[in-house]
Parts: sequence; C-alpha cells; structure tokens
Amino acid sequence: MTNLEDIKSLLQEKLAAMIERSEDIDDDLTEPADDDWGEAAVEAAGDEVLEEVGDVTLEEIAQIKQALARIENGGYGLCMSCGEDIGAERLKVLPYATKCMSCAE
Repeated sequence: MTNLEDIKSLLQEKLAAMIERSEDIDDDLTEPADDDWGEAAVEAAGDEVLEEVGDVTLEEIAQIKQALARIENGGYGLCMSCGEDIGAERLKVLPYATKCMSCAE
C-alpha cells in the first residue's frame, strides 16, 4: 500500500473535485426555468436526475472527509465494524472504505 501522505493527497484532490462538481450541480439547479412549457418539463426531469447525482456527490464528499479524519486520528485502514485491517486492495479501489470485505457483505 502506498503511504498515508499519498493517500491523503489523493483524497484531498478527489474532495476538491467533488466539491467543484457539487457546486456546478447547485448552479445548474438554481438556473431559472425556461418560459416554454415543453422545455420547462424537460428541464424539470433533468433537474430530478441532477438532484440525485448531487445527493450521491454530497455523500461521497462526506465519506472522503471521514477518511481524511481517520488518517489524522490513526484509524485509517481499520474496519469500523470489526477493527481488522480493511486490506490494501480494497483501499486501492475505494480509498474511503470504512469496512473490510467480510463486514461489507
């Protein structure tokens, strides 16, 4: 596994990107509706999808912030359910994982 500073840097970069994405979504959702009824209906449907993407983005932001906090307090890489190591391969794929594969199933 790479060192914690590398992981921290990766998470901070991902956090910045996710915050930017969230702000872009908020900007799109606050745009005034089109005056054309048909176009407004299409925009409303698109806004529903954007809201869902925004919710997922906010959840990922929270998970990344939690992972950064675990790095700071020494708990990074330990399963929050059983206390065992999460495993380098799992953390490589999902660096903000909170559970080992056994507990995640």
